[in-house]
Amino acid sequence: MNGSAHPHDTRRPAIAAYVDTFSRLLCGSIPLPDISRPAPEPKSVDPARPLALIVSPHPDDECLTGGLALRLRQEAGFEVLNVAATLGSRIERRTERWNELCHACHRLGFALLDPDFDDRLPITPARRNADPASWARDADCLAALFDHYQPRVIFGPHERDGSATHIGVHWLVRDALQRHANAVWLAQTEFWGTIDQPNTLVELDGPDVVTMMEALTCHRGEIARNPYHLRLLSWLADSVRRGGEAVFGAGSQPPSFPFGALYRLERWAGGLPTRSGRPLAIAADASLQRLLE
Repeated sequence: MNGSAHPHDTRRPAIAAYVDTFSRLLCGSIPLPDISRPAPEPKSVDPARPLALIVSPHPDDECLTGGLALRLRQEAGFEVLNVAATLGSRIERRTERWNELCHACHRLGFALLDPDFDDRLPITPARRNADPASWARDADCLAALFDHYQPRVIFGPHERDGSATHIGVHWLVRDALQRHANAVWLAQTEFWGTIDQPNTLVELDGPDVVTMMEALTCHRGEIARNPYHLRLLSWLADSVRRGGEAVFGAGSQPPSFPFGALYRLERWAGGLPTRSGRPLAIAADASLQRLLE
């Protein structure tokens, strides 16, 4: 096919204008923050409030997958604590990435903690298999954080998240949960690979997405390498397309959300998964209360 217009198709100019506008948005730019100065000290956690705890494989995952956590903070009175599982593989960039992460969490209103896992060894399935002793120390460390902070919900990647570190963090979270007796929701997240069976689609409204993008642009070193912040909206829109049928079944009518995020919720108690969350789509103006019932 040569792509030439049908002579009687009057829609083509309008479609071409739409494609051109979208293309220019993806190739454009938005202002980046000044992070040359140190960020404010990370906020502390108020123990009187319920807590959502994010175990982030890399600095920036708190922005990319933190939409539901952001809504819990803003709408349900939660504190959010981001646990930085790694600061990336490039040792020379770790100080810079910590500063970027502090700025990002400040914009999100998240508390931040560096668990300083065992010698900052890679968190990957390969290490879990090859070095179970050091892996167990990291799992014990993370379980101790769960015991100390008593989160109501824990966020971490799903088991096929398309990155060795993301998949490693998935197994580290599960190994830590097996050491944690309290009841808690595990909200599995996606970024590099889509969740096979999500059960929760959460709408993110315009102000939520603006906050996520403001925070994401603090990760300036990563953006310089790959301007993925400009594609965040495309991904959040596609999550609604997929989620309408992935959560509720093929042929279902998807919700009309412009933007959303997908999760797989699972209830844990006594160190074991006890049940999966029921299929839900939570609109921006709907209460989050039924999500964690």
